[in-house]
Amino acid sequence: MAWSFGDGFDLYATTADAINGYWDSSPNGWSLNATGRFAGSRSFTGALTGVNLVKSSGVNDAVHHLVMAFRQVTALSGTTLVQYLQLLDGTTGQCCVGFRSDGAILLTSGTPGGTVLATYPAAFPAAATWYAFEFEIIIHNTTGRFRVRKNGNTSDDFDSGAVLNTRVSANNYANRLQLGINTGSWAQLFDDLFWRSDASSVAWLGDLRCYTRMPVTDASVQFSGAGTRSIAVAAGSNTSMVANRVFYTPFTWSYTGTFSSVVVTTLGTAYVGNYKCAIFNDNGSGAPGTVLATATNVVTNPPVTSTMTFNFSPSVSVAIGQQIWMGICPDAAGSAVLASTGSLGWFGTTTYASYPAANPTGLALAGSIQSTITITPLNSSLVSEPQQDALATYVYDSTVGHADFYNVGTITTSPGAVIALTTRGYMQKSDAGSRTAAMQTKSGSTTVATSAVVLTTSGWQWAWRMDLTDPNTGAAWTGANANAVQIGPTVIS
Repeated sequence: MAWSFGDGFDLYATTADAINGYWDSSPNGWSLNATGRFAGSRSFTGALTGVNLVKSSGVNDAVHHLVMAFRQVTALSGTTLVQYLQLLDGTTGQCCVGFRSDGAILLTSGTPGGTVLATYPAAFPAAATWYAFEFEIIIHNTTGRFRVRKNGNTSDDFDSGAVLNTRVSANNYANRLQLGINTGSWAQLFDDLFWRSDASSVAWLGDLRCYTRMPVTDASVQFSGAGTRSIAVAAGSNTSMVANRVFYTPFTWSYTGTFSSVVVTTLGTAYVGNYKCAIFNDNGSGAPGTVLATATNVVTNPPVTSTMTFNFSPSVSVAIGQQIWMGICPDAAGSAVLASTGSLGWFGTTTYASYPAANPTGLALAGSIQSTITITPLNSSLVSEPQQDALATYVYDSTVGHADFYNVGTITTSPGAVIALTTRGYMQKSDAGSRTAAMQTKSGSTTVATSAVVLTTSGWQWAWRMDLTDPNTGAAWTGANANAVQIGPTVIS
């Protein structure tokens, strides 16, 4: 195919994030919506009247397919043309697909306010409902055509016939797509947008979904991670310890990585005795379950108003979103730790000699022990945020040829036919001199890369590529092969 481009609108922390090498520009801005078509996804809506997003293909094609999901939030009424998709030849609008507030879809000449060329009535008959549309627009001065299929139908729901003048310029083609809003008084949403064009024909694609998948584990890494991350549990009052009474404190991880120590705050009168520490998996019901690791050291006679450090070797591995429980067990009574006054943790009885014991019973709600665990995140965990977080988490390198590869999250539902796979990375330079980098995609034994991006210190840039076929086989993607790809950054120069 001559041209393909798509966006699920899921990656952006701000609307400006959409440009910088992916979309060309955002003249009037747009809005991010918390709710997209599917759970966890995000959508697009115009913020101000005018053009909101622009993408040029650089290819002069006559046949264009625009696949997208659409939802009108407000009740259907009136005849206001709200959001639109516009095809242009350079800066000259050829025609627009417009969404009218009463549920009709229009094809207009040139601009959203141009002559109505075709009307598809009751295209979206209900408000607050997602509809999947695929539009075919043929750009021609006498045999232009507008066809629509809805919700994956294999036959036309609307066909204008090949009798339209769908151009304004002197050329029977378009090479630019613009998303805009004709008026801001209605709430309409776009999601899962895919634009494909060709000189003569484009196959119907059906109802498409953009699965946004993030790195989940390291496959091979050479980049450095941006430091450690600590999770601290605060507390407020001195807690008197009782021999063989175990306090269990919960931790939930925002990163995937490893840790090798736990630090517990002590306070109060001098404590004479010993402490053991262990880490437990959650039992699935919000309480400690199996033993994940036991500290290699025992802390004896901890000083007043200080800390106890428990060490773990090998390091303990934890995954993002995983809840674990840290438990400490004393062999004598005394006042030695700080605990919260709430009931976020548990306490129970396990003899010191038998500690730790899996799946402890007879637990009672208790305060959490003031403690800190510092994790060293996997590189993949530092670049897996759903929306980019700039310098909050990142990986970095300056050695030419260095590269990271990460395994990505699998598509949990059957994706059917895989139309394309897009690899994207958000990059910036932080050192002096010139620096270029790229994103790589590895499928099987074949590695392909984006064009090298010349990085600057003044802003972030997207490195991206779209593969319509599996570079390892040259054939259409299978769900299994798309799930198995590895992606990551590389330093070019």
